[in-house]
Amino acid sequence: MPGYEDYRMDLTVTREQYEAVRNAKHLPDVLKKVLDKAKQDGTGHVLHLTYEEATALNELAAWNVHSDAQGNVTPESQLFDDLVRAILTHPEY
Repeated sequence: MPGYEDYRMDLTVTREQYEAVRNAKHLPDVLKKVLDKAKQDGTGHVLHLTYEEATALNELAAWNVHSDAQGNVTPESQLFDDLVRAILTHPEY
């Protein structure tokens, strides 16, 4: 049975999500390396993630999701909210 050290996840992100992560404050070096190695395809970029990298990306995206007074995700942070949902619902996560 493979352990988490063997874990790999390919996650396709939109160009906008890729740029939002790249420009996020406090981008860890580990995620910068993932972004640098990402393969571009017709719909965006494919990130090849280990378990630790997927968790770091999820945490970074979650930190950048903000809500308005009614509890709705702000338009400015919708890209990050969509990214969190994509990671959490990915069959390999």
